[in-house]
Amino acid sequence: MFELRNWSPRQRDSESSTTTTAVSRRRVLQGGAVTTVLTTAGCLGDTLTADDDAADGDGSTSDGSSSDGDSTNADGDDADGDESATLEDELRPLIDDYLDAAAAEDTETIATLSHGSSPLHPGDWEDAGWEFQGDAYEDVDGYEIERVAENAAVEDVSDLEFVEFWFEDDGLAEAIGSEEIAIVEVASDDLEAEDLDVWVFVTEDEEWTVFFVGTEDETPADPTAAFEDPIEDEGNDVVAKIDWEFDQDNLGEETEWARVHLTDSPGVDADTVRIESTIAGTEIEFYNDENGAVSSTWAGATGTVELNPDGDQIVVTAIDGDEERVVHRQHYEP
Repeated sequence: MFELRNWSPRQRDSESSTTTTAVSRRRVLQGGAVTTVLTTAGCLGDTLTADDDAADGDGSTSDGSSSDGDSTNADGDDADGDESATLEDELRPLIDDYLDAAAAEDTETIATLSHGSSPLHPGDWEDAGWEFQGDAYEDVDGYEIERVAENAAVEDVSDLEFVEFWFEDDGLAEAIGSEEIAIVEVASDDLEAEDLDVWVFVTEDEEWTVFFVGTEDETPADPTAAFEDPIEDEGNDVVAKIDWEFDQDNLGEETEWARVHLTDSPGVDADTVRIESTIAGTEIEFYNDENGAVSSTWAGATGTVELNPDGDQIVVTAIDGDEERVVHRQHYEP
């Protein structure tokens, strides 16, 4: 995707072998989105738990505080305590197992945990030549369940960010059908940073499965209100041009895209160049790697980012060590 969170395309022979890329959909899928994005991942080792301290049998932690979050139905009303606790007990191991499998890049396990119609299911992505990368999950130390929304509706799922990207028209309702839906809000600095703090579970063959991992949609009603002053790379030191008419095949007929072409002759010192669409939340990084198996450079690379159809801005940042400088900022106003 642009980047799909956790998925990157295998390099084709026709593509340059001297450009090293990291792409990410910061607000998606997440990653789980697919959207939810990319580098070498490691394993977590031990299964993650809701807290560093083990919970006692009565649901309290070793310091006496409760480890259970609030459980409600989709309308926000308090649900029956016993039933809510039972559902949380069912869903917590699914989150643990998914996090472990994602960090270990174990797509076979991810497939068994994911709903068959979920955009997170590895089957179609692997068949299409994409590779899963679990770096978004490898540093997660723990999490707490803040809320369990039982008896959720399709409309509740559609309110999450980027759901509309994966399911157009009635696709979401058709994918879920008459199955049960539960939404779990997770508190974790690591997951919140990756916009993976809302988990959607849908039953399949009467068993709960992971359907979507993302975050609440915080796209501003008026994207232009979030725009910053334009900056032009007048000397084409980093950016050669932006193609606003680019069409990305098979990734959403109603989605807008832009392709950023980086210069062949850099005029600045930078080991990394970041391209991002700040409203849609797509981010790509190209970086120099002189120590790898193949020497690489960002010069001459092209990166495609998704655009918010109501307005967006593309920001290109040159990074040299610890120093970052925005070299180009351009608005997209349809």
